[in-house]
Amino acid sequence: MLARLSCSRRRVSSRLSRLGARSYSSSYSWLESHLIDRSMCRDESLASNDLQVMEDVITCEEETLLANEASAQLRRRRYEVNHWDQVIINFKEMETIKWSSEAQQVLARVRALPIIPQDLEYFPAVHVIDLAEEGYIKPHVDSIKFSGQIVAGLNLLSPAVMRFQEENGESRIDLKLPRRSFYCMRGGVRYRYTHEILPGVQTFQGEAIQRTRRISIMIRDVFVPPATSQP
Repeated sequence: MLARLSCSRRRVSSRLSRLGARSYSSSYSWLESHLIDRSMCRDESLASNDLQVMEDVITCEEETLLANEASAQLRRRRYEVNHWDQVIINFKEMETIKWSSEAQQVLARVRALPIIPQDLEYFPAVHVIDLAEEGYIKPHVDSIKFSGQIVAGLNLLSPAVMRFQEENGESRIDLKLPRRSFYCMRGGVRYRYTHEILPGVQTFQGEAIQRTRRISIMIRDVFVPPATSQP
């Protein structure tokens, strides 16, 4: 009964999020969001929209739908101990466009969220990462070969803590990702900060966050080289 009541409240919250999807809210920004610990950040060059996060962007039922369809496509794959670039530990992954019509509608709504720039060209396939409970993602900056101006992801099945560390400085930002939340990084956070998914039990502003198996659905834009001026 408690789970049903919780899902009911989250459905209401998700509907409100969708109703507000037409206008930008500063509460999504790393400068305002209660999901972001910015106490260790001294980087004054970051823009307010360089890191944004939204809660409850889908319902409990939609989370189950996406997780089940992703799991079905990955069921014959084993969890890999190491990634080809040694960034991800204990994971499965795929790029796919194979979703049911219902799941496609959910993903289309996610792609239209206000924290995603609508003037970029996006890959039609999404990148799915199934991270085992004992798995983790090491600090890294995504290559422009695989993503352009943004890195954005939908967090399923488990809460997680994502850490951003300035590559050539001491600033740090911690992001709490509840289930069914969505984040988007760009600008200074995208290019000048590493990001990682921490393993095991983490503490976020005094709260213990137990991460279990996690599925993330990544939305990536196509890298467009800057135009060169003609002599």
